[in-house]
Amino acid sequence: MKKGRRSQVSIFIILAIVIVVIVAGFFIFKDRIFPGSVPNEISPVYDYYTSCIQSLVKDGASIAGAHAGYLKNPDFSPGTAYSPFGSELDFLGDSVPYWYYVSGNNMPTENIPTKRQIEQQFNDYLKQESTKCGLASFSSKGYEISLGEPSFKTTISTNKISSTVSQNIVIKNGDKTFSVNSFNVETSSSLGQFYDTAKRIYDYEKQTMFLENYSQDVLYTYAPVSGTEFNCSPVIWDPHQVFAKLRSALEINIPLVKVSGNYYQNTNPYFITGKNSNIGLKNEQVRFLYSGSWSSRFEVWPTKNNLMIANPIGTQPGLSAMGFCYTPYKFAYDMYFPVLVQIYNSDASELFQFPVAIVISKNMPRESITSEYTDSIPSICDNANTEIKVSTYDINLNPVEAELEFKCLTDVCNIGKTKIGSNNGSASVSALVPQCLNGVIIANAKGYKEKKYIISTNEETSADIVLEKEYKLPLEIYVDNTLSLENSVLLINENIDNQTSTIASISYPFTKEITLAEGDYTFDLKVFKSGSVNIPSITKTECVTVPQEGVLGLFGLTEERCTDITIPSQTLTNVLYAGGKQNQYLVPSEMENKNVFRIYASSIKVPSSVEEVQSSYDDVEAKSLDIQIL
Repeated sequence: MKKGRRSQVSIFIILAIVIVVIVAGFFIFKDRIFPGSVPNEISPVYDYYTSCIQSLVKDGASIAGAHAGYLKNPDFSPGTAYSPFGSELDFLGDSVPYWYYVSGNNMPTENIPTKRQIEQQFNDYLKQESTKCGLASFSSKGYEISLGEPSFKTTISTNKISSTVSQNIVIKNGDKTFSVNSFNVETSSSLGQFYDTAKRIYDYEKQTMFLENYSQDVLYTYAPVSGTEFNCSPVIWDPHQVFAKLRSALEINIPLVKVSGNYYQNTNPYFITGKNSNIGLKNEQVRFLYSGSWSSRFEVWPTKNNLMIANPIGTQPGLSAMGFCYTPYKFAYDMYFPVLVQIYNSDASELFQFPVAIVISKNMPRESITSEYTDSIPSICDNANTEIKVSTYDINLNPVEAELEFKCLTDVCNIGKTKIGSNNGSASVSALVPQCLNGVIIANAKGYKEKKYIISTNEETSADIVLEKEYKLPLEIYVDNTLSLENSVLLINENIDNQTSTIASISYPFTKEITLAEGDYTFDLKVFKSGSVNIPSITKTECVTVPQEGVLGLFGLTEERCTDITIPSQTLTNVLYAGGKQNQYLVPSEMENKNVFRIYASSIKVPSSVEEVQSSYDDVEAKSLDIQIL
């Protein structure tokens, strides 16, 4: 019994000692625990750094909102003459990815980021941009600061964005030392709320086609679709004038559409949509926009000699004399055009926007889509169970540090950054990736061209990636050996493995720099001359055979009646007058230590008629360019 009591006393003594040590340790080291009470001596550094990260979060939210949820746009897919959209809408000079569009091979395509993907892009964006939060200016104030490499984990909520920063930070000022391994930054933002609202509007559009239905009403109201004219002469329309009227009507009517809510007044109930939907606006406002200058396609059938002609019925022998004559018409239209959906708050300080393609085919809206995008879709990145080693070099096999991503099917996994080791001098990293046949490692390094490396991780365990250095050179364009300041468009296509992809589009002289690496390129230049080029009016005569008036018509005698159709004169303010194409393989030795990238083009005759305007493009396509790197 005595021995048992002594054991219990010993335990209590040990517990008391532990408690005293913990309490003492807390008071001794509390200033080093983050984010507890920050000492006044080092609070300026902490406040500056956290506010800088918070500012980056706000900037990222603004970028994502302006680009349909993307901080980094998906790979660009160009459009065609049949399907003019491409995968991005050019809105005020900025590229906004479509959430729905018709691809160049006429395939309906959805391209909606999940909230998880947005959060991952936020992590990458903050890691890249956090270098701007430099603390060097505090050195002159007596601070000693050591910053480790940061990593971020972002969570987008309804009214805020939470970012957990994992970073080794040591701040010393005199005898005070402040250290941290992680801290949280919360930023007020409506990005999550606006994204959720955008998804509900998009899903409602998929189910009901309300934008297509409004557009179909515009078509039937403002264009000749079907009907009858009671006369014995042909009825003729100029399709270009019909299309111009449709574009103008869409520009006026699309912005009148409202989502059911309380942010508008005196709106015609016809234009209010989503009354019985689950869109459920709170304090958001919604706007729908269309511009006739956006890439679109308007076509009509049937036409003859570029005119829409309805011929009369009842001109057979005998009927004309009885006064029975009418002209029916029926036309089928295709309308492919974009609508930009904007969600914003009352003071327009925050915005989320995404474009969708509106398709009216043969007067009918496209079929609705039943597929659903959801944030709960599992990612193949969750099954990263195969280790691979990736090394990155320049063309001289010198190590280059690069950020790496692994793409398998549609999922993209961040697999880290290659780092130059102290032992062997190579830049490499080992990472876990999912097993994937023909996966793609995407390597990006500052000053180097993005490189895609195909690897089957169910068979291969290592990859050596060689990066080509990029060279930035001033750009000069000469026409007929004279430096040009006319508006020009330079399209640069890269040819890889018998496939051609557009890598850059330069508007000269607004942009006077060109960035290229080693590769096989096709340069396509078009130079436009400013000024006024008058296209004179054109009169065409359209003739039909009709029965003669009076008794002669009863015996089958006919006569020819002709109608003059006048297309009014037009003034073109920009016409194509120079340019050409050139295929050229560039090597580093041609671009290294050079001062200028010059393109020499020759001009063609300035067009003065509609036919010459059309043929001028063929003339320019047939011309070659002279490229000199000096």
